[in-house]
Amino acid sequence: MVVKYIQDLQKEIEKQEHIIQLIESYSPETLEQKIILEYAIEESVKNVADKINAEGHRIGERKYISNDITAVIIQKPILDELHEIVKKSFEHNKKGMSRYL
Repeated sequence: MVVKYIQDLQKEIEKQEHIIQLIESYSPETLEQKIILEYAIEESVKNVADKINAEGHRIGERKYISNDITAVIIQKPILDELHEIVKKSFEHNKKGMSRYL
C-alpha cells in the first residue's frame, strides 16, 4: 500500500514538473496565448483581465472583463497542450477541486 502511494506521488511530481516546464518554455505569439499563460500562472481570471488591461489591450473601446478571459480559456479548438491543461484546471477550479488534475 505504501509503495503504491509513493508511486502515485512520483507520477504526480512528474506531471507537475511537466506543467512547470511547459509554463517556463511557453512563448505566446497571440493575445489568446498570453491569456492562457497568465491564467496558468495566476489562476484568476480577474487578475489576468487586470494585467491584460494594464498592458493596454482592449476589445474595441472597452477593457477586458473576467467573462472575456473565461471565453478564451474555455474556447474550442484547444490552442495547444498548455491551453488544454489550463482549461481542465479552470473547470476543476469552478467545481472547487485542486488545480492541474
